[in-house]
Amino acid sequence: MRRTLGFIGKCCVVVMLFTVLFSYAMFQGGFVSWFLFYAFLPFLVYMIAVLFYPINNWKIDRKLSKRMAMGSETVDVEVTMERNIPFPIYYCVIEEYLPESLKKVDEHLEKFKDMDKENHFNESRKVKRVVFPWFSKKITYRYSLEKLPRGEHVLKSIRIKTGDFFGFVKKEHVYHRESKLLVFPYLRPVKMKERVYSFEQGSSPSFKLNEKNTNVVSGVRDYMPGDRFAWVDWKTTAKKNEMMTKEFEQEKSVDMMLILNAVYHPDLGELSFEGAVEFTASLLKECHKNSSPVAFMSLGDERRYFPFHQDYQHQQQMQGHLAKIRPVGRIPFAQQLEREKSSIPSGVMLMVVSHHLDHDIQTAMSKLAKKSKRLLFFYVRPHDQMTFQDHQNVKQLKSQGIIVNVLNEEQLTQQEFEVNT
Repeated sequence: MRRTLGFIGKCCVVVMLFTVLFSYAMFQGGFVSWFLFYAFLPFLVYMIAVLFYPINNWKIDRKLSKRMAMGSETVDVEVTMERNIPFPIYYCVIEEYLPESLKKVDEHLEKFKDMDKENHFNESRKVKRVVFPWFSKKITYRYSLEKLPRGEHVLKSIRIKTGDFFGFVKKEHVYHRESKLLVFPYLRPVKMKERVYSFEQGSSPSFKLNEKNTNVVSGVRDYMPGDRFAWVDWKTTAKKNEMMTKEFEQEKSVDMMLILNAVYHPDLGELSFEGAVEFTASLLKECHKNSSPVAFMSLGDERRYFPFHQDYQHQQQMQGHLAKIRPVGRIPFAQQLEREKSSIPSGVMLMVVSHHLDHDIQTAMSKLAKKSKRLLFFYVRPHDQMTFQDHQNVKQLKSQGIIVNVLNEEQLTQQEFEVNT
């Protein structure tokens, strides 16, 4: 109904212009009056043609240079529009509707320099282009999405707008074309000052992450991504014509479990949560790189658990979850830790990453410390926001044998994370 009324209104404008000019020529008479009428007549005809020319049947295609990217990277976008009739279009305004998730920028490590100020993390992105296609049947325009923030971004709609030379007749149409872009958290190396894997049960900690004892070969198996080149059994590979890897006797190791606090809190800083996610993703990547068995759990609006696996697909699933995760949930993190205590295996090395710390969380972790082989707590908090109570809670955790790492601006702006284990 609204479109019909708009079309009728535009027709009335064109008819009124024609009537005014024709009446002026008839009643005024003379060469000048008729010259103005005939000179303006082509423009009137063009207005009528624009009025009836359909712009809702174009073929619209959007192509992204890549569907998956890393935080702070740039993705190039190409939008192609094809039309069947080469009708002369004087101008065409093309506007991309960007989702709210893209109204932020990721300044790489620079964003953590001033974690107290959240405003510089926000940016009003606009993608609007004016092209002059005339008789071209194919219209192409390109733009770049720079400094992409972490998350799943869905580009849904493109608006096309055109009209006549003078702006009396304007037409627009919105095309719904969905394109998804997944941006993973930026990964950095994690340097651990101690390693907690041991070669024999009850021995002192080893300083190497689950390194294999390559002196004793127990058999051969199919080659898997991540295996070292030096482990390839060339004799068996030549016989079977397939890549085979030597299998060594595994030393006993301590399984690890990583828990991320994804519960919303009123005093939550957005950059604090981003830092927690980036550190969690980097730590998982480091464990996977060193073939360390690690399980991952995020507690927020919903519980997500990833069991002990070392395959590439499992790693991608965890990184994909961290790309989309947002701080939501009304059940306090401490309460969720209490609920999960019975499901956490005994004797694991437990690591907890949190953007918030209070007395309840400190109490819950004290109970978990008695069940786990070792408990590491990574507290992501801006330096200026560390309160007296925070320092007291940290001191209390350390007194109970829990290893605490406070990650503030100084640690988050480094090229690699350096933590105590």
